[in-house]
Amino acid sequence: MRYRIGLAVVVWLLAIGWTTHSWALTAVPRTFAELVGRADWVLIGTVTQVTSAVEAKGTQIYTYVTLADLEVIKGEWHDTEYVLRVSGGVVDQRGEVYPGFPQFEEGRRYILFIQGNFSALFPVVGLHQGVFRVEWDSVRQQTVVWPLSEQTPAQTHGGLLLGQSQQSMLPAASVTVEAFVQRIHAQLRVLSQEGPGAGNAGQPGGLSHER
Repeated sequence: MRYRIGLAVVVWLLAIGWTTHSWALTAVPRTFAELVGRADWVLIGTVTQVTSAVEAKGTQIYTYVTLADLEVIKGEWHDTEYVLRVSGGVVDQRGEVYPGFPQFEEGRRYILFIQGNFSALFPVVGLHQGVFRVEWDSVRQQTVVWPLSEQTPAQTHGGLLLGQSQQSMLPAASVTVEAFVQRIHAQLRVLSQEGPGAGNAGQPGGLSHER
């Protein structure tokens, strides 16, 4: 009996000492044109640091992802580093969790379609849809691109990612970085010809949430 009471007290102390908030999130499906059109910046960068901190008011936790060795494909950015602010994280005995948020790993290189940095919950178009890993393929001896979805290489068919409609026209998984970047530039040229607002239809940011 004493053991059960003691265990209950420990569980209760852990419960009040560790505060966790969780939000349910839903990503709106985005086409490749929307990824490019909605993004404020499209860049390639290597994650050098991932840190979490409580904001000045002490009410919300943010995680700061520092990227270096940058290649800017869309937008203007002249610093050597770029910091992406993502809502949530763990600080001391307090955590804020957003299930479904992609996780960035230090040392990995990514292509990001960024929108609403320092204002959106997760400032990437379409949540995981706007995050791609850049990896060296030792078999092909080339640097290739993988979609971040489910942290596993996506299966392809007919040059498109499975699960995507023909309209999406997403580049095939394991395409070379050079080909992927060329595809982005080609889409930027199309959008510039179509005029302002092209590729921006639908909900802002491609992300909705419930608390």
